Amino acid sequence: MTPVERIITPRLVLRRPTLADVDAVFAYASDPAITKYMGWARHTSPQTTRAFLQMRDEEWEARGTGTFLVELGDTGAVIGSTGLHTYDDAPAATGYIIARPHWGHGYATEATRAMLDLARARNLRRVEAGCHPDNAASIRVLEKCGLVLKRSIPDHLMFPNLAGELQDFLLYAIDL
Repeated sequence: MTPVERIITPRLVLRRPTLADVDAVFAYASDPAITKYMGWARHTSPQTTRAFLQMRDEEWEARGTGTFLVELGDTGAVIGSTGLHTYDDAPAATGYIIARPHWGHGYATEATRAMLDLARARNLRRVEAGCHPDNAASIRVLEKCGLVLKRSIPDHLMFPNLAGELQDFLLYAIDL
């Protein structure tokens, strides 16, 4: 299947990142407030971001999909990222992170719906997303997009930007 590297929604452009995006990605990926509930460690240097982008490029090359940057359609400003991550023998996964000045505008919902549309176009059967139980905004986004809580798993995942202990985890999914 030909990779879809650019998706246009009513207000956003979702596109495959490049190494030229280091500064834009570092700007949101280094913010402690928005990375609090991420399953990956907050970026502490542009070198961390460069390594992340290189890893994401390898995923694109191997899988034909991966992380998408989220840009405002009218300005081209990078405000976060989303993605569709596929695996050999597991359901696809999605997620999102949006910079603080852009919270509450429905951008995460719009980006997630675009990832679900992409999953349907790729004939994927199921997409999962996980989140911390205290991340009420993320729970609302997942539910608005039609994902359903499948399991609440106590002491399941280390969220590296929270206390250094296992945290509860909510697993959401949608069958396509």
